[in-house]
Amino acid sequence: MAPLRPLLALAGLAFGGAVTPVEKVITLLEGIKTDVEAEGKAEAGTYDTFSCFCKDTTMSKSKAITDGRDNIEGFSSTIQEKSAELQSKQADLKDRKQKNEVWTAELEDTKVRLEKATAQYEAEAADLAKAISSLQGAMKAMEDSKPAMLVEVRSAVQRVLASGAAAGISEPRRQQVTKMLQAKVDPGDPEYQYHSQGIIETLTDLLKEFKGNKDELDAEWAKTKDTFESTIKDISEKIRLNSEAMQGLETDIDTLKGDIATARSDLVNAEALLKDDQLY
Repeated sequence: MAPLRPLLALAGLAFGGAVTPVEKVITLLEGIKTDVEAEGKAEAGTYDTFSCFCKDTTMSKSKAITDGRDNIEGFSSTIQEKSAELQSKQADLKDRKQKNEVWTAELEDTKVRLEKATAQYEAEAADLAKAISSLQGAMKAMEDSKPAMLVEVRSAVQRVLASGAAAGISEPRRQQVTKMLQAKVDPGDPEYQYHSQGIIETLTDLLKEFKGNKDELDAEWAKTKDTFESTIKDISEKIRLNSEAMQGLETDIDTLKGDIATARSDLVNAEALLKDDQLY
């Protein structure tokens, strides 16, 4: 286009300096060229900007998709692990509840048996204490040389032999006392003192045996009571520790349920975001 300008200039001189139609065309073409070049540069800039945007967006979405898949895998793993832990703790809680029922029933049964054993001991101890007191009274009456009390002494001894306290008396001792009761002793007989001494000796032996039985009963009851109380204490402690463990399990179960619910909600959201990212 440039080589035409000298010729166009000469042509212009030839026509007295007026702008020729050719010059107008050339000027128009040059303007169009300038506009086209400017538009091309603008379009190139717009393309570069759009290209960078697409590239950045693609990279961002690609990373979001990768992160989304990782999150989904993580949430799914969390749900699986915590669900397994939840089932384990629920099974443990169920087992502990069953044990608690068994131990509670065992504790109540032990307490009932202790009450029965206590009542039985107290009854036997009372019989022996009464028998010992009766024999001591009879012996004192005999030692005070009160002949008129002989009938009452025999009656007291017969009551002792008929009581539950006599259940532990040996057979030889029972025969000895029975023989004494059957013997006829006349308080008016000059030898009454001799006969009464024999009765006192028999009663002394009988009293000694009753006291021995009472001591044996007390000692045996002390062991029995200690066994019952120790058993009650052990069972009560097991129930206490088990109850604490159950409370801990119930707290853990509630926490796990909440964690699982949260993980499921996060999983749903992550899956929805992943679908949106994949549709881009």
